[in-house]
Amino acid sequence: MTERLTTTSYAVLAQVAVHPWSTYELAQQRVRYFRYVWPRAESAIYREVKRLSSMGLLEGKKEHVGKRARTVYSITDKGREALRKWLATPVSPFAMDFEAMIRLFVAPLGTKDQIIATLQQVRGDAREMLRFSGQIKQEFLEGRAVTQDQVYIRALAVDFFISLLNMVEAWAERTLAEIESWDDLSPDGKNERALEKIRGLPVTPESVETTPVPPRAQLRPRRGERRA
Repeated sequence: MTERLTTTSYAVLAQVAVHPWSTYELAQQRVRYFRYVWPRAESAIYREVKRLSSMGLLEGKKEHVGKRARTVYSITDKGREALRKWLATPVSPFAMDFEAMIRLFVAPLGTKDQIIATLQQVRGDAREMLRFSGQIKQEFLEGRAVTQDQVYIRALAVDFFISLLNMVEAWAERTLAEIESWDDLSPDGKNERALEKIRGLPVTPESVETTPVPPRAQLRPRRGERRA
C-alpha cells in the first residue's frame, strides 16, 4: 500500500494528522504552507484527498455550516501508520527548484536588463515570503496559530524559512548591485574580480571534494598535439 503513495500523499496526510480539515480548508492550508516546500501538491489536493480516503487513510465526515454541507477529513489509524513508516525511510536529497539560477547561467545570451528584471523578481518574491513568514511568527507569538500546540516543532520550520529567505534576499540584492555596475554582460575585466569573490566564500576544505588530476603521462593529447 505504501508503494502507491507519493510525497504529495504524505504532505496531505501530514496536514490532516495535525488537524481535521474540509477539502477547501486543506487546499488553503496547503497553499499557505506547502507551496514553498512542495509546490507539486497544489493542483492535486482535491484528487489526492479522494484517493487517500478510498485507501482508508483518511476518513470523511459530513458536517453542516448553516444550510451548507461539507465533508471534513481526519486521518485514520491506518493513515498514521503510513506516516510512521514513511518517516522511517531515507529523505530525498536536498534540491532546489530555482529557475532564476538557470537564467543567470545563460544571462550572456540575453540582455543586461533581462537578468536585472529576473533578479528584481527574485528579491521581490523573497520579500513577500518573508512578510508571510513574519505573519506566521506573529500568530505563534500571539497564541492563535492553528498548530499552536506544535510550536516546538513549527518554530524550527519558521527558523529555516526566515534564515533561507534572508539569505536569498541578500544574495539578490548584492547580485543586482554587481550586475548594475557593469556596462554589459561580456567577461571583459570581470573574471579576476569574480575569482576574488570566489576566494572569499566561506567554504571549509573538508566540504569540498576535489577530483584528482590524472598523471600527465596518462593524458591523451589533443588532435594535432604531441606529448611532451
